[in-house]
Amino acid sequence: MLGALARGSGDILERTGTEAGALMSSRKGDFVLTVNAEATAGAEIRVVVECKDRYISGRAMRDELREARSNRDAAVALVVFTAAHAPAGIAPFDVRAGDVYCVVDPAAPDAATLEAAVRLARLLALQTLREHDVEVDAAAVAEALKGVREQLETIRALKLTLTSIGTSAKDVNAGLDRLRDGILARITEAETELRRR
Repeated sequence: MLGALARGSGDILERTGTEAGALMSSRKGDFVLTVNAEATAGAEIRVVVECKDRYISGRAMRDELREARSNRDAAVALVVFTAAHAPAGIAPFDVRAGDVYCVVDPAAPDAATLEAAVRLARLLALQTLREHDVEVDAAAVAEALKGVREQLETIRALKLTLTSIGTSAKDVNAGLDRLRDGILARITEAETELRRR
C-alpha cells in the first residue's frame, strides 16, 4: 500500500527495517519515504515509517520515533498500528508530538486512511523546508495544517459522541431487556392466576 502511494506521488519508498542507519547498529525505521524532489525544490525531505503489531507505551513510542527520525535522517515519523495494538484515541489517525499516528486493520486495510496519514506526514515534512532555505508558501502550509488539526479535533469530538451514544444505547438496551423480563414475569403471574381459577 505504501508503495502504491509513493508511486502515485512520485516519492521514493525504501524498505529499511533490516539495514543499519545513521546511528551505530540501529535498525529503527521500517520504511523511508523520500518526498518527490519537485515538491521540495530539490531538498531531500524524508518521512520515516514504523509499523507496529505489538503493544508499546506512549513514552516508548515517542522515544522510538525520535530515534527512527535520527537514524533515517527524517523530518517526520509516521507510525502505523494494527487495530489490536493501537493506543486509545488515534483511530483513524492523529498527530502527536509532531509525528503522525494511524491505525490500519491488516484484515481489512483501508487505503484511504493510510493515504490520508501519509499525505499528512508529507505535509508536516514539507513544513520543515524553511530550515533548508527553500522557498515555500509557509502561510499556505500552516493554514492547511491548521485545517487538518481542526478536522482531527472534530473527529475526536465525534468519537466521544459515538462512545456516549454507544454507552447510552447499551443502557437503553439493558433497560428494554429489564422491561421485557418484567412483562414476561407479569404475564407468568397472570397465567398462574388464570390457572388457579
